[in-house]
Amino acid sequence: MSESIRDEIRKLLTGLTEGTIARDEAAQWARPWLAEEAGDVQDEAVWDTIDALSAADSATPDQGFLYGPEDFRAWLAEFDARVAGR
Repeated sequence: MSESIRDEIRKLLTGLTEGTIARDEAAQWARPWLAEEAGDVQDEAVWDTIDALSAADSATPDQGFLYGPEDFRAWLAEFDARVAGR
């Protein structure tokens, strides 16, 4: 997997944690990967994070968003750990 994809994912996750990237922007970036690139993504850390990002704007009718800043920080920490091979 290209380092540029990892870099882009990290930027999205960082932006979500800092509030500089909207949830829907991150989700819209990720969704085409799930539909169009599924067979091309061999990096499990990348694939799992793309899957998580696609749900960044998921909401429930009564409780608001399913994921928040704490979740985004956890996604970033997990992504960084997996990329580093820990």
